[in-house]
Amino acid sequence: MAILENPLYNDYIQRIDFKEKGRPFCRHNLDHFLSTARISYILLLENDEIDMLACRAGIPREKVKELVYAAGLLHDIGRWKAYETGEDHARLSARYAKEILQESGYTSREIEVICQAIMEHRGKSKHLSLLGERLHQADSFSRSCYQCSAQNECYKFNRDKYRLEY
Repeated sequence: MAILENPLYNDYIQRIDFKEKGRPFCRHNLDHFLSTARISYILLLENDEIDMLACRAGIPREKVKELVYAAGLLHDIGRWKAYETGEDHARLSARYAKEILQESGYTSREIEVICQAIMEHRGKSKHLSLLGERLHQADSFSRSCYQCSAQNECYKFNRDKYRLEY
């Protein structure tokens, strides 16, 4: 079963949507998840890091794209619970991702690599895995801060941090 077809995944997305109704800031929805996944993969391509990630993660090169997208789709999936408990959403997301990934047929090594990146995506450690680092960058780049009406109230907005270079 694909992640996007997983009933638990879709339930969690609905829970996040319910918790974020009326929220003036960025939403954590499928658009954000897909943007984060795509940008993560683009960053790996632009930095010629596909083979490096495969080697470091101990996975076949042809599985890299699938793992990057899985990490992007799941990196904030625990947000709904974090709103209820105040727990770190990255830890919760990694925990919930594990079950979804198992149900979706990922190997234990693939699950380990994806969940590590999800745990690291907030960028709080100085020693991130390659996928964790790219996921962290993509998470920031995926936000349309310059078009956001809540920009002045948002603690995350930093004009220099969100400058895209092309």
